[in-house]
Amino acid sequence: MINEQKIFIKVIALFFLCPVFLLTDFSGAQVLENNLQPAGSTKKTIDITLYKKNNLYKIVGSRVYLGESYYFSSYEQFKNDRSDGRIISFKGITLGYFPIDNNLIVSLCSDGVDEAGNMVGGCQKLSEGEVLIQMPYFPNGKLVEIYSQEGKKVLTIDLSSKAICNENGKCDGPVEDGENCPQDCKNNGPVVTAKSDELTPISEDQAAENSQTGNKIGLSLLIIGIVLFALGIFGGIGYYIYRKNKEYL
Repeated sequence: MINEQKIFIKVIALFFLCPVFLLTDFSGAQVLENNLQPAGSTKKTIDITLYKKNNLYKIVGSRVYLGESYYFSSYEQFKNDRSDGRIISFKGITLGYFPIDNNLIVSLCSDGVDEAGNMVGGCQKLSEGEVLIQMPYFPNGKLVEIYSQEGKKVLTIDLSSKAICNENGKCDGPVEDGENCPQDCKNNGPVVTAKSDELTPISEDQAAENSQTGNKIGLSLLIIGIVLFALGIFGGIGYYIYRKNKEYL
């Protein structure tokens, strides 16, 4: 009976902690730490998904989306502490540095409760699997160099397919305009067009509307997830207590 109470208390605690993890913003925007002082931030973020095997990397996915991301003027603040990346423009200028918190390590994490009511789980390193890199998005970012924790360059990724501003000295509309590519369009204002992909600039009102719509959808999914999670937890507890009581009959 005591073990049942322990399991019940810890499962309930896990139930109340679960919404905290569900509410965490996993959009890719990097979280500032108190000991890191950024040089600035971007309004968009790039996610690059790599598949790591035998210390070799292959790009298996990428996306650009709205979300604040921070960059730094040098890598000195996280040197020898974590992996980092350096974003380079079409003109070969360093646009910013960013830390890679997972240090390019593939890991598998889990948590739960064992039969004795003890919390179990943890993370283990894997030799093969996917690694996510999150970095600030610059419209004129052409390349990103990825460095290991020891400062060794391990990978160079071509970002030109995601770039808006190619810095060729010509204002290539409708994609380039004075807002996203002042290097090429010094005298042009922003251009809004109906024919757009994920990188075409949109108005601030439209961006706010899209954000609100996304938030409403996310909240609805969150509520559904919490309800299903609660039903599963309490159903499992009820079934467990029923089985225990049946053993004593």
